[in-house]
Amino acid sequence: MRFQARTIDRIVAWAATAAEPSELAAMHTRQWRQLDEVRRLFDGQIAETEREMAGFLVKTPYVLLLSITGINVVSAARLAGEAGPIEHYASARAINGRAGLYPSRYQSDQVDHADGSLVRQCNRKLRGAAMLVAENLIKCHPHYRGLSALWAQQKVDPRDRRCRIANRAMRMVYQLVGGQQVWRGRGVDPDYLLAKLQEFHRVHKSPIDQAIRDLNEALAWLPKSAYAAEAKPLEEMARKRRRGPQRIGDLLLPILIRLGVATTEESQHVESTTSEARSSD
Repeated sequence: MRFQARTIDRIVAWAATAAEPSELAAMHTRQWRQLDEVRRLFDGQIAETEREMAGFLVKTPYVLLLSITGINVVSAARLAGEAGPIEHYASARAINGRAGLYPSRYQSDQVDHADGSLVRQCNRKLRGAAMLVAENLIKCHPHYRGLSALWAQQKVDPRDRRCRIANRAMRMVYQLVGGQQVWRGRGVDPDYLLAKLQEFHRVHKSPIDQAIRDLNEALAWLPKSAYAAEAKPLEEMARKRRRGPQRIGDLLLPILIRLGVATTEESQHVESTTSEARSSD
């Protein structure tokens, strides 16, 4: 746990002048320790579930959504599980229609209100996944954050803003997943898919074999035009981790080679091998 030395000094100084603990202090200490054990147990179960979600996500083209700023493994995997194969949808409007991302309409005689609340007949789990993606985009993506801020100035209801963003996000999802391409929006750089997946496994302390397996399966969905860009952060990561006890660079080396990029040591090894072969001839 990260901490500052001056904070520890303040706690020690306070403890020297603190009042005596109450009679219930031992019981309270035992209770919060038990609650902390429960928290750790739930955290471990959540991390294990999210690692399993990552393993399922990389087997689908929905993993390409990781190239979008604001969409991570959990939100992409949830959307993939609820939406299903993208080829089952004729267009992006079919996804929005199934999720019910449009207002209900009330008609009676000459009364026609086409701006009611969201329709009730829909796949609510898919709508929830789409809304989660919309909330993440509003929070992290500059373009959608700007749209939400503009609509906020126009006094648009927050629920309507999220619905509008979700509607646009599903159109983007259909283009990326259906076309098997990465994000190429103007004015916003795409995230590095493999680097984001590697960081996810680092934070979740995944077994190294699972991390490498997921990276290789995600690589199969990448278009070759994105190989050069995706190799840059992995090459930098491999270079930085060479001095550590665990040579993550060596583990990432096969992926770098598949991307058409070799590290400095690998290039030198190839050149030396070639020169030795020529001299022997």
